Amino acid sequence: MTDHYERLGISPEATSAQIKAAYHTKLREFPAHTYPEEFKAIRAAYEALRKGETTKYEDLLKFRPLEAELNPEILKQVREKALAQLEVSLDDLIRATF
Repeated sequence: MTDHYERLGISPEATSAQIKAAYHTKLREFPAHTYPEEFKAIRAAYEALRKGETTKYEDLLKFRPLEAELNPEILKQVREKALAQLEVSLDDLIRATF
């Protein structure tokens, strides 16, 4: 992380505005078409500082959808068991309602 600050020429206590200003200054100093490697390094340093250290924690706590495959045979068995327990006659339904 300290490398990123050094690359942009700022101290670790720099504010986000100072980081952004240093980034733009470095971009003017090292344009992409003339200094492509330096440009990439400066951009990577800025992105790392902009996102901050919280990114890895945010990634850890980010909600992700569960990915699972259901076995169709097991689903069929579960459905049959559930339907077997739900067999209710019309008379039972009417008695339960009134």
